[in-house]
Amino acid sequence: MDWSKTKSIFIIVFLVLDIFLMSLFINKVSESNPETLSQATFEEKLKADKIKYPKTLSQDPTEEKYIQAKSKKFKDEDISLLKDQDVTVINESTIHSTLDEPVSLDKDFSPDDLNDFMENEVIDGDKYSFWDYNTEEQTITYYQTYRGRQLFNNTNGKIVLTVNNDNKIVSYKQSMLEDLSEFGEDKSIIPSFVALQGLYTNQKISPDSVVHKPKLGYWTFLSEESQVLAPTWHFVVESGDKEEDLFINAVEGQIVEVTKPEKETLE
Repeated sequence: MDWSKTKSIFIIVFLVLDIFLMSLFINKVSESNPETLSQATFEEKLKADKIKYPKTLSQDPTEEKYIQAKSKKFKDEDISLLKDQDVTVINESTIHSTLDEPVSLDKDFSPDDLNDFMENEVIDGDKYSFWDYNTEEQTITYYQTYRGRQLFNNTNGKIVLTVNNDNKIVSYKQSMLEDLSEFGEDKSIIPSFVALQGLYTNQKISPDSVVHKPKLGYWTFLSEESQVLAPTWHFVVESGDKEEDLFINAVEGQIVEVTKPEKETLE
């Protein structure tokens, strides 16, 4: 027997076996860790589950800052700007107003129809953007914005218009944040594509769903005398005849779990 050749064969066999076992180990780790899910594999899973989503989702990280704000206390000079309204202020921070002349809405409602009302009849109404028209509750909700981005589900920066049975706005409530500003260091923001992956791997998106284009806004991260708000992705997911609002912290990647009372303010 040629021992030299036999030894070479054993070395080659063990080397091939080591490579095979190592590949099995790497595949096992990849399958058990959602964060290592490749783009191609993730897209294949979405396709297999018949989930439709925007093909323009970002995949490159950007940087943003946290913002801070405090609740505004309305003063007499603020209230004096409101004409033809019966105004009451609760705890200095919430306006309750009844309109002398109700504002009619078109049957085919569009938020654009209320641009003039928001700009001229409400204090700093142009700093808010439309969120929802709840026909069952007969309310139209707006949330305050910062540099065009909405402050999601913020009860301290919110306007709720009340609509009567004649399809007219008869009153509203308003709260407002002031001294909004960025602070701290730039934070890396997870791309919207990665945020979608986080929602999917946590089973927040069911098969046969339609995912609409997400928007970046802010969610209250800490609330004491002043608020700290973190950049947050907002996804609207349509499943059958239902729509659901999903939120994910764009800095830490954590899904924002909305409690029942918070859901009610979002509906």
